[in-house]
Amino acid sequence: MPGRLMLVFFISLVCFLPFNGSLPVTDPVEANYALTAQEMLFSGDWISPQIYGQYWFDKPILIYWLIAGSYMLLGMGEFAARFPAGVFAAASVTLVYWSAVRVYANHRVAFFAALALASGLEFWVLAKMIITDAVLMFWVSGVMVTLYLSLQNRHWQTVAGFCAGMAVLTKGPVGVALPALTVLLFALYRRDGAALRRFLAWPGLVAFLLTAVPWYGIMYRLHGMEFINTFLGLHNYLRATVSEHPKDNVFYYYLVLFPVSLLPWTGVFFRGLGGLWREGRSVWNSYLLWWMGVIIVFYSLMATKYPTYVFPAAFPAALITGWMLERMQREVGQRQWLWLLVPLLLLLGAMGVGLQWLPETQGVSAAVSILLTGGVSLWMQWTGRKRWLPVAAAVTVFIVSLSTVYGGLIPLAAEKSAKKLAQELPYNGAVIASCGDYSTSFVFYSRYRVPRLVDRVDSAAVSVWAGKNTMPVETWEQFRVRAAGAADVYVLRKERGNTSLPVMLAQGWTLVDHNGEQELWRRETTE
Repeated sequence: MPGRLMLVFFISLVCFLPFNGSLPVTDPVEANYALTAQEMLFSGDWISPQIYGQYWFDKPILIYWLIAGSYMLLGMGEFAARFPAGVFAAASVTLVYWSAVRVYANHRVAFFAALALASGLEFWVLAKMIITDAVLMFWVSGVMVTLYLSLQNRHWQTVAGFCAGMAVLTKGPVGVALPALTVLLFALYRRDGAALRRFLAWPGLVAFLLTAVPWYGIMYRLHGMEFINTFLGLHNYLRATVSEHPKDNVFYYYLVLFPVSLLPWTGVFFRGLGGLWREGRSVWNSYLLWWMGVIIVFYSLMATKYPTYVFPAAFPAALITGWMLERMQREVGQRQWLWLLVPLLLLLGAMGVGLQWLPETQGVSAAVSILLTGGVSLWMQWTGRKRWLPVAAAVTVFIVSLSTVYGGLIPLAAEKSAKKLAQELPYNGAVIASCGDYSTSFVFYSRYRVPRLVDRVDSAAVSVWAGKNTMPVETWEQFRVRAAGAADVYVLRKERGNTSLPVMLAQGWTLVDHNGEQELWRRETTE
């Protein structure tokens, strides 16, 4: 078993790492994590996260430790910044395999569950992104699996408590709130007080406190109520009660997004839900449904909605899918495989439509991979080769995904990153400012202090979300004074519609380069 788990982990990791070093760090989200970890190394402060030289209480410490440690191991670049996500994605695939073996005592179910999780549409995307979601999924899934196992063996309580502590160090209170709410509702539904007492036993609570409390305690001692008000108030309570993106705050947001995120396994997943219903509500089946349902309903009730919030629900969905695939392998006939083939072809069709936005040569190679892999899947369905059809679907997704990353995501990421423009700057000694939307990736790649230009310093804070903005600001007049006599003076303009730049700079400035909506201007003469 250990050897098989290592094989699953390394095969998964090999699938998630290609082209990671070619994907530039993008704005706005990825650059925040990459830059904060960069400043952790530069400052030597491994306790209090910082960005732009100021304390930054957006997320707990674990993600920054992971990225900074990756920088130390692999060098400060895109591959290192994306490496933790790939490692934890591979760890989640390994965990789903191990979980299925423990619960179902069936390696085929485990294999199909791992296959479904690893090749799900959202999963392989997040396995490459510099955000917390891949890490959070692993720890939350670890909590949920070991809590269930603790019903048979109380020694798993300690492991569950440790995983809960790590989840809280990854993303805050939600790391323990979701598992706690799930097991509470599950125990109440089954009217099983003994199970609830086993879930909340003291070994798990002690392990949780020893894991999570030290960092939070140190942060409160160092920063007091500023940490509490910013981290718990702004970045947790406010996001739950005030929509950061009001247009997305609709009740069906995740009801639509979650099934799409599971492609090409969406049909098999829904067939699996029907199978669970017909089979009856065993302890494990009920647990899976509560686990997945609580995550989706919880975030549906939150005011702020992000596409990645319900990502941890993909883990129980993969277990359901793996269970269903194993049953389908034992069924007679071919029609049941349309539950897999139709969503797969829909996914390939959607990717084919997206080829129009790729460069011509790269679009051709992606089109060829779509046609070949889609054709192989159709042939397998037609000839009844059901044993290998799930494998063919997963391989299809990976081949098409890699061609899409190379031909589409890399150019798209380049447009959403200031890497190209940062490379135009001298190594040091330049005076730089930014106007329009702020580009954190420009700071990450240039390693310069880049204040955002405003008409008045107090005009930078204009909304309830102003506390998220910690970048330095200065007025145009302050910038002119700072730039007086300097040889190299630059302004990064993020939005071409911004009219402040030509009015303020007038003559004597030239456009160095542009990238997407970003422009880099250089002053040719000193004042």
